[in-house]
Amino acid sequence: MKSVDIVRWYVFYTKSRFEKKIHQKLIAKGIESYLPLIKVWRQWSDRKKLIEEPLFKSYIFAHVDEKGRLAVLQTEGIVRCISFNGRIAVVPDEQIEYVKKIVEHKQDGLKVNETLYKGTKVRVISGPLEGMEGYVEYVDEDKWVVFNIEAVNHSIRVKLSREEVIKILEPEPEEVKKAYNFKNII
Repeated sequence: MKSVDIVRWYVFYTKSRFEKKIHQKLIAKGIESYLPLIKVWRQWSDRKKLIEEPLFKSYIFAHVDEKGRLAVLQTEGIVRCISFNGRIAVVPDEQIEYVKKIVEHKQDGLKVNETLYKGTKVRVISGPLEGMEGYVEYVDEDKWVVFNIEAVNHSIRVKLSREEVIKILEPEPEEVKKAYNFKNII
């Protein structure tokens, strides 16, 4: 069996808040997709509601071979396949099974925090500042993120809860993109 025919779990980065739509699109294409969802209470000014949201914001998993991986990349809302040090990230089957068990049996208090460091680029995903982007200045006791927004040659500091921001992945360097020649795969 060629390495391109091996079915593996790949991780894909999605547009913000597109995870559920993409999951449905992949299923409609006949692609095995996994989107771990958790139930959380959300408070609005007029009500409180139990909703389902992705455990890993802006990430989705697909169990595909290389051709399937390319089909996932062509799905509207998919930004890119996750890679580390120029190598496409593959998640072992047993780790996906662990996540499934955790999501199924341990909903109470389950929470995933993205690692945010000074200099991480973030986007505000809720509240009146939704859509704004900036760079993390510091993280206070894993509860608050202070980030800078450059405007008219001045830096504005904004203090937000971690739940209000999402990390923005920087584009891959051109040399990494050139390392993959997909014409040989198809």
